[in-house]
Amino acid sequence: MATRLGIVAPGAYDLNAACAGFCYALATASDAVRAGTARHVLVIGAEKLSQWIDWTDRTTAVIFADGAGAAVVGPSDTPGIGPVVWGSDGTRGDLISQDHSWLDWRDQLAKDPSAEAPTLRMKGQPVFRWATVEMAKVARRTLEAAGVDVADLGAFIPHQANDRITQALAKSLQLPPTVAVARDVVEQGNTSAASVPLAMEALLSSGEARSGDTALLLGFGAGLSFAGQVVVLP
Repeated sequence: MATRLGIVAPGAYDLNAACAGFCYALATASDAVRAGTARHVLVIGAEKLSQWIDWTDRTTAVIFADGAGAAVVGPSDTPGIGPVVWGSDGTRGDLISQDHSWLDWRDQLAKDPSAEAPTLRMKGQPVFRWATVEMAKVARRTLEAAGVDVADLGAFIPHQANDRITQALAKSLQLPPTVAVARDVVEQGNTSAASVPLAMEALLSSGEARSGDTALLLGFGAGLSFAGQVVVLP
């Protein structure tokens, strides 16, 4: 990819924070540009979840999908990416996890070539409660850190976990009707780290949000990890 873009020997690395990954990477890219260690950073959120899904498990098979989205972060005369509010709750890491480890699977393969690879499992109701209650708090902290009121927002772009979570968060935040709320999960499914950039592009392409609008981004998921920031839409 770097060759096709005409980039010679770029610094490159993977950052894995599951569904919060794009927001984590966006914050890291912003910090790198501000610190002067990079001038432009290409942030890519990409997932291929279909290969880790048990297609007989209705709690995951009907939700998760494959996708990729990207954004370029560069210098600006005025800040376009606000401070990140991020964290994790490892005590609930079992709510979204694999049913067994890759190391165990590798050992099993040596004895049984037909051993099944790990698949993604999710405890839907506890995840829903965590996302709707705790992520509303994170969203408010993010707005406070950026010095932005909900009335100043042009768009709310949360991780596209499912539409019920998005609606519950929008209601909890008491978003005014003028705020465009991303609901890309209806078309794209839950694409994990790709969901925020894909949902952002969907709002811009549809005209529901416009370049220059102030948007609240909120990523959350496995880990359980989360990250939010207020940005100016490209």
